[in-house]
Amino acid sequence: MTTRVAVVTDSAASLPDALALTPGLIVVPLTVVVGTTAYAEGEGISPREVADALGRGESVTTAHPGVEAYARAIAHVVAGGADAVLIVTLSSALSGAYDAARVAAGGADVPTEVVDSGTVTMAQGLAALAAAEVARGGAPLEDCAEEARVVASGSRCLFTVDSLEPLRKGGRLSAAAAAIGAALSLRPLLTVRDGAIVVEGRERTTRRARAAVASRAAALMGTDDASRPGTSSVAAVVGLQEDVVVGLRDEVRRLAPEAAVVAGPVSSVLAAHAGAGAVAVCVAEVPESLAARMREI
Repeated sequence: MTTRVAVVTDSAASLPDALALTPGLIVVPLTVVVGTTAYAEGEGISPREVADALGRGESVTTAHPGVEAYARAIAHVVAGGADAVLIVTLSSALSGAYDAARVAAGGADVPTEVVDSGTVTMAQGLAALAAAEVARGGAPLEDCAEEARVVASGSRCLFTVDSLEPLRKGGRLSAAAAAIGAALSLRPLLTVRDGAIVVEGRERTTRRARAAVASRAAALMGTDDASRPGTSSVAAVVGLQEDVVVGLRDEVRRLAPEAAVVAGPVSSVLAAHAGAGAVAVCVAEVPESLAARMREI
């Protein structure tokens, strides 16, 4: 009898609505606290409202899903017919989601495995989607987990922000790295390396920084050697400012016309830490069946 594997991820994955509704996939919301009011990500507050709150200077903090939230997600998918569960979390270097998910997995009634994606936003999301794709094909839990690990480890998340100060305040970037960008009035090019956010370049203007993100992402797809049979390189552009996101998506499509490129809003949790001007392009090699679905979006 084929084991049915369900995939659980958290809302930091920044999945566009069309992909968040993937069969066999469930998204657990993180928490956003504006002032003294807590909201479930995607339910009580939108990324745009988080950006507005930041612009007004309001206090915005976040919290990862607790053990109970993951336990409820496991129970939900089991009640729906799953007999094994894979949880894909954002980087454990940036959040306690991985630890909470592991505790919940330890109390599950069905085999449950947790994968630390080691990354953020749609790089994490693409790993979860790829795992769900192979699960739909009947792959066992261990193969689904391996798919998530391979996609996540091979992914690149490239992004830029208007200011490094929000990342410094949230402890996601060293004070020294943030100070260099501020002192030189440069726009940073950032990536995730070994689970942590690092600065890998700088540009003089926001426009040039965004153009550099697009060109680097397209170059990654252009040099992809399709090391795994039946896979394709894809990209996802996420951010809060719709015109910026669409423009960057179109630029990546122009530079890499054969690739599947989707766009959507970034998680409000990530917006709280990176600022309203943050925009990212995530590149990964995923199953061709998933790439085909992404081309239709």
